[in-house]
Order: sequence, then C-alpha cells, then structure tokens
Amino acid sequence: MSATTWQQAQVDQLELTDIHGGENLQRLTYAPGDIVLADRYYARPRDLPPVIDASADFIVRTGWNSLRLLQTNGEPFDLFAALAAQQEQEGEVQVRVHEGMTGTPPPLVLRLIVRRKDPQQAQAEQERLLKDARKRGKKPDPRSLEAAKYILLLTSLPTATFAPADILTLYRFRWQIELAFKRFKSLAGLDSLPAKKPELARAWLYARLIVAIIAEQIAGQVPDSPPLWMRLPHGLAHRAGVS
Repeated sequence: MSATTWQQAQVDQLELTDIHGGENLQRLTYAPGDIVLADRYYARPRDLPPVIDASADFIVRTGWNSLRLLQTNGEPFDLFAALAAQQEQEGEVQVRVHEGMTGTPPPLVLRLIVRRKDPQQAQAEQERLLKDARKRGKKPDPRSLEAAKYILLLTSLPTATFAPADILTLYRFRWQIELAFKRFKSLAGLDSLPAKKPELARAWLYARLIVAIIAEQIAGQVPDSPPLWMRLPHGLAHRAGVS
C-alpha cells in the first residue's frame, strides 16, 4: 500500500505486507490539511474516522452497496430515489454512515457527491457489468446497472470551500497512485518475484522499492527507463555491487 504526493507524483509512504495484509486507510499516517483520495475498496466505516481525527480530509469513491448510508437523522436513506431526483449533472446530499458496531465514535455525517456520467461512459460500464455477469452465469443486479450511470464520492471536505465540481476534480488526481503502481511494476521490475521464501522475497522487494523511491526523489519523477543495474543480467548486476 502506498501514498502519493500528487504535486511531485512521488510515493511518500509505503507498507509492504503479505497476502494476509488487507489494504485500509489506517495503515497510513496523515498530517493536518492532507486530502486523502481512495477508491471504493477503502469505503469502510471504521477506517474513515481516523483520517478526520488526524485533522485531514478524504474523498472516497463508493458504490451503491459499499456502505450502509442513512439520513442525517438516522432514518433510512434511499439512494436510488436521491439519484432519480437529481436534476443537474452534479449534485450532493448529506448522509450519515451507519457504523454497524457498538462503542463507536459519534455518527459520521458526510457529503455524498453525485455526478451523472455521460451516456457513453454509463453504457460502457453497464456493458462491462453485463459481460462479467455472463461469465459467472448470473444476471446482473438491476441496481448495479442503474448505479453504473453515476459517480459516487463520499467526502469530509467542507461545503463552504469545496463545491461538488471541486471534489470531482480533486478525485481525478487519484490516478497518480495507479500510475505509481504501474511505474514501480515496470521500471523497478516488480512485475515478477524471483524469490519464493518470505524473508528473501521481502528483502528483494525492499531493495527494489528503495532504489525506485531514491530515483524518484533525485529526478523529481521516476526516470523514463530503469536504472542500469535493473536491466543487467543478475551476474553483471552482482558484480556491479548490487544483488
């Protein structure tokens, strides 16, 4: 898991886990004023409050069934009724995240930002859902097909200073994280793992990651081609002082 500082497009936090280490927002540390961007996998009730507790904010994508949302007074919230009632392409509504646990902190009231996708975008997503359902021999949930017409974002950023259009613009920077993963996999050779034993695999990965991060910091971004030692056969790389 990693965090990317989007101004420099560089990784500034990274944690290496095994297959049992699930991704969540509590793995990272935050500074006051940070804006955390995360996809729908991170939309979990217990993971959002720590970001706010650190005086940071978040923009997290969500799906129609990612979280149980309530009205701010605790009454049930009808997402699809809210979507159907939206007149503009972009809008928002205040919601409360249902914690589903005992002994939890005060209710988390957030802004749900809704953007209606362009018809071509919505159709492409619906076709993807239909294709995936056919592969699994199932019928797609009609609610998934309807939700595919929208982008749904949950945010703690204040309404007074961040309009819905601003939230949507900021969320687009999340692709910097995806690009960072692609760079590391290709330029640092992380698309394959030669070591099988956990301790050797960990050492091999850390060595590659350290070099890639140093290269980013020196160059201001990841170089267009990997460092020479990463392209050398293993024997030559070992004689060059790196193994």
